[in-house]
Amino acid sequence: MKLLGKRILINVPEIEKAVIELSPAQEAEREKEAIKKWTQLEVHSVGDEVEKVKAGDRVYVQTFALEGAEKIDLDGKIKLLVKEFDIAIVY
Repeated sequence: MKLLGKRILINVPEIEKAVIELSPAQEAEREKEAIKKWTQLEVHSVGDEVEKVKAGDRVYVQTFALEGAEKIDLDGKIKLLVKEFDIAIVY
């Protein structure tokens, strides 16, 4: 797989499964709350035009960007596709 442009794939931390069964709306709300706590996310891979971030870096992505990020399933693991512009901090 080759990522193009100024795109970045971010590893998504696993959210613990709920003990009780939740409706889709409740599950979406739970995920939205979890996103607010993600302050250091690991970069999975970067596009060929990304200059300031590399795979393996820990980054802070703005919350609104995480909420609107496209979800991609790679080998059974969910990744978030964000733009280089959405990265606010590289640790």
